[in-house]
Amino acid sequence: MPKPLQPELNMYQLQEGTLALPPEWHDKTMNVFVSSATGTEGVSFVITREDLPWGMQFHEYTANEVRKVAKQVPGYEAEGSEDGQASGRAAHTHEFRWLNNGKPIHQLMTMVEYGRRVLILTFTAPGSISATQREQLQALIQTLSLNEPN
Repeated sequence: MPKPLQPELNMYQLQEGTLALPPEWHDKTMNVFVSSATGTEGVSFVITREDLPWGMQFHEYTANEVRKVAKQVPGYEAEGSEDGQASGRAAHTHEFRWLNNGKPIHQLMTMVEYGRRVLILTFTAPGSISATQREQLQALIQTLSLNEPN
């Protein structure tokens, strides 16, 4: 008797465990990390995932995202941008300030190429990011260890 056809499943890793998903399903989760340390209210580190648009290269995507942020957030002020690497993959970091309900926000957004996807790691702090925080964040991003994309 032949076995019923069953699609091949991919194991998805969660912090809490694993889950078998069909290959057509894509991870669109958002990971939000907040500090419980005193004096860090409003500080967050968020990881999101996006597909590269059809026909677009990673460097085109990052330039487009920076332009979108510049147009969409009130009081936008660029602090700088640089290309680099994270987990041996192309990365682009954009640092900027903006106003949220009149209050200053400072963000460091690192986009990492992951095949036809992009991981976006965004550190947000009310007011400003100190030089020490920036160094710690850059060290944290260098701990990123990615699997090969599917």
